[in-house]
Amino acid sequence: MKKIFSLSVISLVYIIIYRITNFETGDIGSATILIFGVPFFVLVSLILFLISLFKLYKEKFNTKSLTFVTLIINLITIVLTFEIILFFLNPINW
Repeated sequence: MKKIFSLSVISLVYIIIYRITNFETGDIGSATILIFGVPFFVLVSLILFLISLFKLYKEKFNTKSLTFVTLIINLITIVLTFEIILFFLNPINW
């Protein structure tokens, strides 16, 4: 569970940095980070959200567990990336 928690925190920090800076420097490194990093961490946060939700359901919704904190962190990450998710779901952008 600690691995899931640490990956959730890394994903949250990456998305927060993306939202603050928006990687508008225009260099190749930023473009690579944007193309590969953002969709990867969005997908990771969605998967970890579902895993945490399932584990929380198995624990009978114990709000004092690490699973609940992980669920909240992933929910915050998903809310921060909602417009990115809509961008990738739009068939015009494929």
